[in-house]
Amino acid sequence: MLALGGPPANEDPSGVMDENMLGGIAEQQLRSAGLSADSFASELWPALRKRTMETIELRHDLKALKSELQSLRDELVGLQNFIEDHEQFGKDYTSYRDVIAETQRLTAAQAAVKRQQEQFDRDRKREEIRRKKDEAAAKRKAAKSVNQRLEKLGFAAIGQDVWLSRSAYSYAATNVPEQRVYYQPTLTGELRALTTIENREEVDYTKMTISGSLLNGDATTRNIGVAFVFRDTHGNQIGQETVIIENARPDVPYPFTSELVMASDLPFASHTSWVLFADTSPPTNTSTRPGGQPSNPTP
Repeated sequence: MLALGGPPANEDPSGVMDENMLGGIAEQQLRSAGLSADSFASELWPALRKRTMETIELRHDLKALKSELQSLRDELVGLQNFIEDHEQFGKDYTSYRDVIAETQRLTAAQAAVKRQQEQFDRDRKREEIRRKKDEAAAKRKAAKSVNQRLEKLGFAAIGQDVWLSRSAYSYAATNVPEQRVYYQPTLTGELRALTTIENREEVDYTKMTISGSLLNGDATTRNIGVAFVFRDTHGNQIGQETVIIENARPDVPYPFTSELVMASDLPFASHTSWVLFADTSPPTNTSTRPGGQPSNPTP
């Protein structure tokens, strides 16, 4: 195997070697390790691996030697400065050294104060981040508690922090006149037809009343508009209504009741509700009927 020993015997005493000399030394070391150009790859790989390891170790040692050499050079420069300062200042050199020491002490004190300030700033930032996280967690917990309470009361969120209670839907009833014929036997045994008009009550699916409550879940007073759309079994829209609550205070349920005309003679199959607006500005060109209902609802 390859071995790294001291300087080769044929090395130039001047320390300068040309390429031919380096090549000869390398071949001599390879032959001494039992290697040549005819060696197998199985022999070359371990040798190359060991040589690489030794090279890495030498580089590490060389780096350490360079560091030690630099330290010695710094000490030498300090000693030279000491001699020059002593020759220049003479008896005042002690005072000069005291000034230098005081300057170094003040510099170290300033650096310590700076480190303390930086540590204080880091602690303050961490505390601010922790405080914001705690506040956000508390808000989420409070919002979750409020949401659970509203859900227990039968409200459901429909967007923009607006809640809708369970709603009721009913159709109007109408009386339909119906003619009926009865046959009454006479004394002679004949049947006499008697006609009567009776009123039969039927459900009028063209008129429907909806009822429910809206609740402002936000912390500010807002104007709220919610749209209701009703569809038949085919998904066609057969009715709509818009409920507007102005100046809705937070966490206060506002009941509403609206009557609307349905374009169908059958009950609706599905309905959808969503928030049209929920802000602090008044609705544009919209007036409300008593009970918070719009006089001119829009789809």
